[in-house]
Amino acid sequence: MQRTLKFGAILLVLLTLVGCASSGVVRNASPINKPVSLDFALVQTSSSLGGLEHEKRLLNDSIISGLRETGYFGSVSDDKTAASGGGIQIKADIKEIKRVSDTARLWVGSMAGRARILVGVTVTDLDAGNQIETFEVEGESGGSAEAGTTDEAIQRAAEQIVAELLKISSQTSQ
Repeated sequence: MQRTLKFGAILLVLLTLVGCASSGVVRNASPINKPVSLDFALVQTSSSLGGLEHEKRLLNDSIISGLRETGYFGSVSDDKTAASGGGIQIKADIKEIKRVSDTARLWVGSMAGRARILVGVTVTDLDAGNQIETFEVEGESGGSAEAGTTDEAIQRAAEQIVAELLKISSQTSQ
């Protein structure tokens, strides 16, 4: 009962943070396969697109901090050597990105458009390597003159990833 209340409260906070000016969507989620340990979560972000070092680092850090804030996982890191037992591995692959910089937002306002990022996520059992779930997340920034940069779109995607991982954890915890 307490775990359900905690999950509901965290989900409510995440949904409130998303707001109406920006959005995030989870698509193509595969069925969740088996119970897993929540002792450790390893987060790894990659992309076959070039020149995304800042975006990969921000997405990785945002996922890690979001998962840590939930309190569901014993430890969360991007360092595999930090694993002390069982857990899950989260691989986030940036597939598409439409950037909107702070400068573009400042000079052309809402005409700069919305930043957008599409991330493919694969969640596996850290020990056995068995796939738990795959899904895609889209983060989109707001279109106003005051908001709507690439960093905001990345934050929205990270929030959606964390929300989906909470759903997985509630369905698969041992």
